[in-house]
Amino acid sequence: MIGLLIITHESVGEAYRGLTHHFFPQGRPENVHILGARPDEDQNDVINRAISMIQEFPENCHGVLIMTDIFGATPCNAARRMVRTGKSAILTGLNAPMMVKAVQYASEAEDLTVFTETVKEAAIRGIFAITAEPDDLICKKAAEAV
Repeated sequence: MIGLLIITHESVGEAYRGLTHHFFPQGRPENVHILGARPDEDQNDVINRAISMIQEFPENCHGVLIMTDIFGATPCNAARRMVRTGKSAILTGLNAPMMVKAVQYASEAEDLTVFTETVKEAAIRGIFAITAEPDDLICKKAAEAV
């Protein structure tokens, strides 16, 4: 099992908490913690709260993957100070495909490095640039009205 710690700006963390509940209605797994950094907190405050959350993970965790929203912002900078080779890693640019993949497979994962790369690939594969309407999906009534 890999522990997951999601550290984001306050309201973003709450949104991901709701998204976790949406995809996992039976409840957030015990190996997932979400920390929303408040505007009045500095890096040390965030680190102290994060360490407390990490200590709550089950003893059979094979490391912790910390996911943050924005590279270079306080949540990310705090997480970077917590990285320990083989024990903790971070992924930045948190998006929904990344989070869902991580939560879905973390309980079965045993290799932190491999798991981190798998989750990163899910994040990348979840991004598409769509710049033109699809021919086969246009609603006929809506198209006729235009």
